[in-house]
Amino acid sequence: MKQILINEDNLKEEELEGTVIRVKAMLINSHNEILLAHNNGTYQLPGGHKEDDEDMEVTLIREVKEETGIDVELEMGPFMQIVTYDSDYFGTSKKMCSKIYYYIIKTDEVPNYHETNYDELEMQTEFNLLYTDMSSLSSFLDEAVEEGSLDPNIGREMKLVVEEYNRVYS
Repeated sequence: MKQILINEDNLKEEELEGTVIRVKAMLINSHNEILLAHNNGTYQLPGGHKEDDEDMEVTLIREVKEETGIDVELEMGPFMQIVTYDSDYFGTSKKMCSKIYYYIIKTDEVPNYHETNYDELEMQTEFNLLYTDMSSLSSFLDEAVEEGSLDPNIGREMKLVVEEYNRVYS
């Protein structure tokens, strides 16, 4: 599994106040399209936060179901991890470590909005799903950052994931 550390604030591990663990899914169909979520003004891969005693794979299956309505089975563990040290985690002034584990899920199941379970923020910010071709995903992400529909930090992380996916699986 490829691991990348992003530490632009030059924080030391002992300075961190906590760790947040999230999982994200690259849901790719047989047409080589990837499913993206758009909400709260940015694009992202489906996924979310690990609950306290929850296994990461259980978290991923639960989050994919909640956000897409798709039931998935995992065939392998994460292929990539991005660890970010942040001195102002989401504007809280907390020095936090964020660990995101990325999984690849091949499926031709399509979103089922009747089976989703959006949280309050996702409902308020009009959670939407869309497919884009994997071959043009990198340019799609660049354009989304330029037009302001993708947070630059999330865009950078997604591009790192796409680059690793292409390096390993193309």
